[in-house]
Amino acid sequence: MRPLRLAAAAAVCLSAMAVLTACNPDGTDGGDAGKTAAAPPAATGAPSSSAGAAPSESPKPEQTGASAGGGKASAVPAAAWIAPQQVPLNAALHWTAGASSAKSLGAKGQFRIEQLCHGKRSADWADAFDSLDTASLGGAAGDWQAAQSIVSFGDANKSSAAAQSAYGLLGAVKDEVKACTTTVPGAKVDITGDDSEFLAATVTLPQADGGTVQVHEYLTTSGGALAELTLHAQVAKGAHPKTAWSAPADSAVLKALATPVCTAYKDC
Repeated sequence: MRPLRLAAAAAVCLSAMAVLTACNPDGTDGGDAGKTAAAPPAATGAPSSSAGAAPSESPKPEQTGASAGGGKASAVPAAAWIAPQQVPLNAALHWTAGASSAKSLGAKGQFRIEQLCHGKRSADWADAFDSLDTASLGGAAGDWQAAQSIVSFGDANKSSAAAQSAYGLLGAVKDEVKACTTTVPGAKVDITGDDSEFLAATVTLPQADGGTVQVHEYLTTSGGALAELTLHAQVAKGAHPKTAWSAPADSAVLKALATPVCTAYKDC
């Protein structure tokens, strides 16, 4: 793993009890800690200078994720992807297993919400990880589509640096979600859950053709990893997704997203 600047991110790790369980309680690292340099602080996402401009087109669903940037085969364990039946709207849309389409987008990969919001991570986090892996879970034009992304920094049980990096990256992506009202003029962001370990939000993105992209975003840390689940639908002006939105409580979705990641990487 490339060197990470973790000094200020340690403050993020120590800010919540959950993080203390991921880090060594005495503040020391495990066997691999000495091999990892300090990670960047949780930084505020740098919005692009598009305020005041006409609403820009978010990437079409079929152009986002792995299909937009190619990508190599994913090294994420198959068991780390969320179970399709745990994804909202599965009864109607029958999501597929993430492992069946998972690809690595490499060190320059973006989370789905970053693509949709035209977000830009701060320079401190531009090269924070070795690979972002993403998977399309299915969907159709004019209706909801689902995708998951995972970044792993390694085993948090062996090095507190892994957990610190995951929490720091979560903070940086959170900032991009909240800045979406700037990077996409006219966008609306409703934060429905915000904690040191997770973020849940609904986002509405106006499009230049008068349509909208509706987004339900879930982000959560799990040991030394950060996982994202995004459901979004691009619809014409005045239209609604073919399937009415319905979902369990944010906490249930976030748990379903985090549990397989920590189990697969054995760093719960």
